[in-house]
Amino acid sequence: MNSTVSAEAQAPKILIITTIASSYTGANTVGQARAQYAPNTYILRVPDPVMFPEDFYLRCFDKGFSGIIIMSSGSDCPYEGAYGRLSARVGRVYLTMKEKGIPTNRLKLTTVCTVCKHAFLKEIDEMQKVVREKAA
Repeated sequence: MNSTVSAEAQAPKILIITTIASSYTGANTVGQARAQYAPNTYILRVPDPVMFPEDFYLRCFDKGFSGIIIMSSGSDCPYEGAYGRLSARVGRVYLTMKEKGIPTNRLKLTTVCTVCKHAFLKEIDEMQKVVREKAA
C-alpha cells in the first residue's frame, strides 16, 4: 500500500459546514484560485447550519470526525433570527462536549463571507492544528 495514501486515510477528518449564500461561495473562490488545503476536509453545503440539531455535531464526532467548522453567514444570514439560534445551540453543544470529555476547540462557529478565501483557508489551517494535537 502506498504510504501517502495510508497517511491520508488515517488523517483526522474535518467537516466544514458552509452556507449556500455566503461561505460556500468563499470555498468556491478558494477552488477557483487553485489554492490548496488539506484533503482530509469534507464540505457540506446547506441553506443554513441552524437546520442541524445539537446531537448532529455529537454524532459527527462519534462517526469519526475530529473537528467541525461551522461557517455561517453571521448577521448577514437571510433567515431572521437564525444566527442567534445557531449561536445558542452551539453554546449548548459545547456544554455537552465538556460533559463527554470532547475538547470544545474541535467545534468552531465562524463567519466566512463570499470572497473570504484567506479566512476560509485560515480556519482550515487552525482546525488542522487542533486535530493534529488531539491525534498526537
